[in-house]
Amino acid sequence: MLTEIIDVIISGMINGSVYALMAVGLTLIYGVSKAFNFAYGSFYSMGGYLAFLVFGFAFLHNYLIVFCLAAPILFFFGYIIEKLLVAPLRKRDDWEVKVMMITLGMALFLDNSFQVVFGARMKSLPSILEGSFEAGEFILSYQDVVIFILSISGILTFRWFLNNTRTGMSVRAVAQNPAGAQIVGIPKEFVFSATFAISTVMVGMGGILLAQKYFVTPDGGWDILVKSWVITAFGGMGSIKGSLYAAFIVGMLEAFVGWQFGMTWTLIALFAVLLTTLVIRPQGLMGKRG
Repeated sequence: MLTEIIDVIISGMINGSVYALMAVGLTLIYGVSKAFNFAYGSFYSMGGYLAFLVFGFAFLHNYLIVFCLAAPILFFFGYIIEKLLVAPLRKRDDWEVKVMMITLGMALFLDNSFQVVFGARMKSLPSILEGSFEAGEFILSYQDVVIFILSISGILTFRWFLNNTRTGMSVRAVAQNPAGAQIVGIPKEFVFSATFAISTVMVGMGGILLAQKYFVTPDGGWDILVKSWVITAFGGMGSIKGSLYAAFIVGMLEAFVGWQFGMTWTLIALFAVLLTTLVIRPQGLMGKRG
């Protein structure tokens, strides 16, 4: 019994670390632009499919190469999408609603494109590191350890970027006061595009990490979109610290509910907790009242 509980806790921590990496990206978009990206889950699938493509070449069968190739591709794709589809909408009234609609259309387009190109069958990725270590009845795979380390490293790198680079500090300034940031000369349009691109990289990296444990499917990103949205709202809209706490809570809750009642109950439990939290504390765990 104790071994099972420890296994569940570890599973929740590992999934929670990846959820945190992805949810922070969605929180970043909302914190800066106050708009919701419905294509976020499709970018998750894109990361998994990019890794699948790279592994199709025998001489590129290495996760270091996968990350080095996927990251700039995802950044460039996110930047171009923001410039072509999202940026023109900011000049119109109610542009936040229009962004939701255009990103929803992008999600449907990408999902159908994935199905046409890769087929409806699930794709899998090889383990980033084979083997496991045992301590009595306790077993932990090296793959899970590496996934956890990489996820936490990604979050710490993002934190360093926000606090120690000119672009990162510009992102924080625009999130806190867009008008004031523009007055002092911060290029707000560039910050919007860079934020969208960085979030695309973060969720794409999450897609590559989770594809090792699960599978990549054309419509698999919707589940991630829902979880990322729940985490963002649960933690507090626009609060990165809140999203980090909420991601690990969601990961643990998902693991324990799946263990006791089956995975079909996990989303129900997540929404129940979210609704309860929003009734008691509408601004979320770390959010501020508007």
